[in-house]
Amino acid sequence: MVFEALELIRSELEAYIKPLANLTTVKLGNIGAVAGTQANAVMIGLVNIEEESALKNTSPYQRNAITGNFDIQHPPVFMNLYVLISANYSGIDDYETAVKMLSRIVQCFQRKNQFTIANTPSATSLNDSGPAAPAIDPRAMLMRVVVDFYSLSFEKLNQLWGTLGGKQVPSVLYKIRIVEEQAEGQIGAGPPIQAIEGRIKSINATPN
Repeated sequence: MVFEALELIRSELEAYIKPLANLTTVKLGNIGAVAGTQANAVMIGLVNIEEESALKNTSPYQRNAITGNFDIQHPPVFMNLYVLISANYSGIDDYETAVKMLSRIVQCFQRKNQFTIANTPSATSLNDSGPAAPAIDPRAMLMRVVVDFYSLSFEKLNQLWGTLGGKQVPSVLYKIRIVEEQAEGQIGAGPPIQAIEGRIKSINATPN
């Protein structure tokens, strides 16, 4: 559900920015490929994925409410996503506009930092259930993600932009937690253990 989480963020940010800057678009994409060359765009790029180790030890056994048996399925992977949100403007004179846009980005997630499909009506591509709607993981309806501001040192920031391969533009990094991914299907099933039986073997004690 990586795409669904990023689309929630993108749609909320676009809905917040549009009344303030109608010509600006918010896109998912690699800022390194277009930095400084594509005007009037806010780019959201996934720069890292981290496994949430605190939720790693989940039981593979899940009770089936219909049969009463236990389904066996590999536990889901819980992840934190690190996204770089960049205000990308092409002209030298547009730097001031880019900095103002950066302020609006921070304001958007300061105003609201917890997202679900239910509380994000702007996510029309996820809310649309018509025949022409794109295939969305049905578990996305239960998804809840939290967006946290994430700071980098100057050294790590320089390394990040060096890895992206683009010239640096005004940007801010956020940590999105927690995103769940799990493939469909199960690897087995079985009835619950109702009782445990054992036998005690008598042992004849030998006198001293």
